[in-house]
Amino acid sequence: MEYLLSILSGGISGATLVWLAKGWISERLKQSIQHEYAEKLESYKTELNSKIEGIKHENQVSQLRTSLFFDHQRNAFAALITKIAQINTEWAAHYDPDEGLYEPVPSSGRREFEGLIYQHQLFLDEECLMALSLVTEAYFRSLPYNDGSGAPPHQNDSSQHVSYIEYLQPRIASIFRGKIGVAADPQHLIDVAVLSAIELVNGYHFLEVEIPPKGALSTRKIKNAADKVTVGLDNIDELVALLRRFDEYLSRDGGWIHEAQLNVKQTLNILEKCLTNQSTRTQRSCAGV
Repeated sequence: MEYLLSILSGGISGATLVWLAKGWISERLKQSIQHEYAEKLESYKTELNSKIEGIKHENQVSQLRTSLFFDHQRNAFAALITKIAQINTEWAAHYDPDEGLYEPVPSSGRREFEGLIYQHQLFLDEECLMALSLVTEAYFRSLPYNDGSGAPPHQNDSSQHVSYIEYLQPRIASIFRGKIGVAADPQHLIDVAVLSAIELVNGYHFLEVEIPPKGALSTRKIKNAADKVTVGLDNIDELVALLRRFDEYLSRDGGWIHEAQLNVKQTLNILEKCLTNQSTRTQRSCAGV
């Protein structure tokens, strides 16, 4: 009996030891796993925090760059529109009600204006450059020209060019406002794009594609900018179609008239985008959106 009790007692003690050993091993495994997970979690937290700090830094740098860009852009727009106004004021001061204005654009102002465009070109997109190129062309048309007869260069009345730029000035200012997030009239960009298109199709001679055009799109006898825009708007589908043909013709030609090709493509892209946006706004308005 004692022997049996001894066996049972030994068995129970052994079982207890086994149970305790299992519990101890299980607890050690749990602690080991928890420690491993804690280390991994801490590593993940450190890595995540590092990435978050990196993203924050990149965002701060991006915001700084954007802020610096817009600050410079605002300064560029202010300088350009101010210079246009200054030149027009100086230019118009020579106007005589009886004789007109037989003076070209003030040369110093013109050089300063062109210098500003070059200086700030990085901050001027296609729409801005298109609008400013119309001003530059108006300045150029005001200069005396040599007709090849041997006579001194001839100076035409420049009043029309001053009026032309007076038409452009508020529209360019509106385009600039739109670039810096200030409310602007989208029609102003359409007017400038249409004027650019009209000048392009009437300013070159490529009879293979009916450039310059005859009929409704011809502005040979029209000098006023507003009247030219009216012609373009009244025949907008025909104008866009002609500009597309002109663009395709210049593209096939190998690009030997690079400036014309660039200006035509630029104006066409802007005009088509403007008309698409206008159509979208009209549809939303009709839908009450």
